[in-house]
Amino acid sequence: MYRKNNGQATIFDFILPFGGHLKEDNRWVQLHKMIDWEIVDEEYRRNFKNKVTGQEAYPSSVAFGSVYIQRRLGLTDRELVDQIAENPYMQYFIGYKEYRSEKPFDPSLLVTFRKRLPEEVMNRIIERSFIKAAEKDNKDKNDKGSGSNSSGSGGGAGKPPKEPPNRGTLIIDATCTPADIAYPTDLELCDKARRWTEVILDRYWKLFGSMNGKSEKPRTYREIARRRFLKLTKRRKKSMKKIRKEIRYQLGCIRRNLDYIEEYAAEYGLDCLFRVQRDRLLTIVVFYDQQKEMLDTKTHRVEDRIVSLSQPWIRPIVRGKSKAPTEFGAKISVSIVNGYTFLDRFSFDAYNEGESSEFERVVEKYRQRFGHYPERILADKIYRSKSNRSYCKEHGIRMSGPKLGRPGKDHAADIRQELQEIGERNVVECKIGNGKRKLGLSLIMAKLQITAGAMIGMDIFILNMEKLMRQEASLLYAFFEICIIRPFAGRKQLATSIILEG
Repeated sequence: MYRKNNGQATIFDFILPFGGHLKEDNRWVQLHKMIDWEIVDEEYRRNFKNKVTGQEAYPSSVAFGSVYIQRRLGLTDRELVDQIAENPYMQYFIGYKEYRSEKPFDPSLLVTFRKRLPEEVMNRIIERSFIKAAEKDNKDKNDKGSGSNSSGSGGGAGKPPKEPPNRGTLIIDATCTPADIAYPTDLELCDKARRWTEVILDRYWKLFGSMNGKSEKPRTYREIARRRFLKLTKRRKKSMKKIRKEIRYQLGCIRRNLDYIEEYAAEYGLDCLFRVQRDRLLTIVVFYDQQKEMLDTKTHRVEDRIVSLSQPWIRPIVRGKSKAPTEFGAKISVSIVNGYTFLDRFSFDAYNEGESSEFERVVEKYRQRFGHYPERILADKIYRSKSNRSYCKEHGIRMSGPKLGRPGKDHAADIRQELQEIGERNVVECKIGNGKRKLGLSLIMAKLQITAGAMIGMDIFILNMEKLMRQEASLLYAFFEICIIRPFAGRKQLATSIILEG
């Protein structure tokens, strides 16, 4: 059961046991004012079908605010609960009306909070919270006459007559958010899979003992297999021939254990196993087929390759970076509009962000959010294919980068414009870098697929809140300068001139 949040008390109504009241300039108080909690509550409420009976759930402010604090400060579940219990400002931020010294909730509930805030929910919250701010900047720049570049490489000949005019700049890029898994090797994964099959066999033997009239425990030769694996992994240099030989032996052990498990499952079923054991068993069956196929064909590539037995949805993402040519985690596509970040795609499967279908989907999402196409697109070289250029030309959009063909008469001006656009496109690189250095995008510690999306979505939301806070601070300083500093400076100059004149 879920009941609508009744709103937050002011800082003066928040009850402190030692008297006084909270400071208005505290960052958590300022953040609480800027977040639209009505939007958060509406999206969070969709998780609950029964709103009448059942145990009452924690309000949206507690769930959303706790995950926000955790991702912003990089805390573990247990440490987060302790921090909230010690800090009255954090308690005010998550919607409490008075300070409580006891722990607000059990740390295990944070998993439930993240499950109720998946990537789809976070994406809707981000769009509803920041589209108006980004569109306002677009209109302000357009009113000031920032220049219309719709007649650049795109022209406007093929544009529908009733289409609204193009406005704004869309900056797009893609990156990988690595997951917290060990670097996968085929030999180590085979050893882990073999040991899991031995654990499952031990479970069956403990519960049922004999099988098909056989009183002896199935032989797994686990000590020999483990000794062979350690002997090879401890070698400084390992030849490919020895690695393949050991993988073939480990796969033979896995196949023998799976045959034993199939006989047990046919007689006793899988319900006697723990849930984690059933999940590992299904993963190992697929993993064995993939490794056997790669071993027989002498390749290192297979469709939907499993690189983690505990998180089988993770795929290798080839990025070509010098530090890490291949990363393992979710791949995301982001777009920047006037400094605000939007999540366009979240996927654990590798995809080419430069494909025409993917590029068109990102541009159409911009149109869906703001009601019009962008005036120009700043993108990397991978996006500048002929099909994407044709799409931009059809809709009157100018894409960054040099024109195709031989340089024209305005070659020097084109180079200057390209260098300027490269500098403007660095905004998306900075946003990704901030998310990976200041927040947790560089290493997603989630163990579930749905909670990984919640963490990534919350990091994007925090980046936008940081942008909004800086913008509010700059507006406040501009107001202070216009109303206080400039009039004071003018009065001081007038008084000085009067004194000098006599």
